[in-house]
Amino acid sequence: MQILKKIGKVALDVLIVVVFIISVFLVIANIGVDREKGEQPNVFGYVVNSVQSESMSGTFEKGAIVVGKVPDENTKLKVDDIITFRQKVNGQLILNTHRIVEVETIGNTDFYTTQGDNREICPTADPGQRSLGDIVAVYKFQIPFVGGFIDFLKKPLGFVLCLVLPMLAFIAWQVYKLVSIYLAMKKAEMEEAAKEAVSDDAKEAIIKEYLAKMQAQNAANAPNAETTAEAQSEEVKEESNAE
Repeated sequence: MQILKKIGKVALDVLIVVVFIISVFLVIANIGVDREKGEQPNVFGYVVNSVQSESMSGTFEKGAIVVGKVPDENTKLKVDDIITFRQKVNGQLILNTHRIVEVETIGNTDFYTTQGDNREICPTADPGQRSLGDIVAVYKFQIPFVGGFIDFLKKPLGFVLCLVLPMLAFIAWQVYKLVSIYLAMKKAEMEEAAKEAVSDDAKEAIIKEYLAKMQAQNAANAPNAETTAEAQSEEVKEESNAE
């Protein structure tokens, strides 16, 4: 049972620390991000987005999250790479994640034509072409089924809960641990002091008992000593009369 309790405590500590670190990363990632311009928060150069449609069904499904790396000016893309890019639909700037199906180079600039893998929904290529400046991330891997959670985290309520609650939980847990350690130390000190006090009392009791025994023995021996002295005195007197 003790081992299980220790394992549980360690696991809880690790979980709280992980959630706290993720929360800090999300806070850092969201600072200074202008979403109206299509900017996306990134952590160490990686962007996380949720799949909102079935246009890439077969590669990743709706409800998954896709993780991509932010490109730089030296990034070279090719046909079959999957990219997340900014796109205007009905005057609104959105993000879309599709596969590159054609690359056209004009001068020193590459332009990319994209299309969804689900040909039933995307029978033709996406309108227009993308340049490197339109690309938010280059797809690296996916995590299925957790896109809804990521969407929640991107909302103000989710952002606040993700930051505040883990931090409060982490602080509360650390305070609890410090108080527990302090109380355990005080308890140990009190037990040690009690042991020392009991030991001193015991020593004092033994000494008192020993002195009492000695006094009793002396008191018992005193009449015998007087009787012996009287007997010796009588013997001396008898010897004197005999002479």
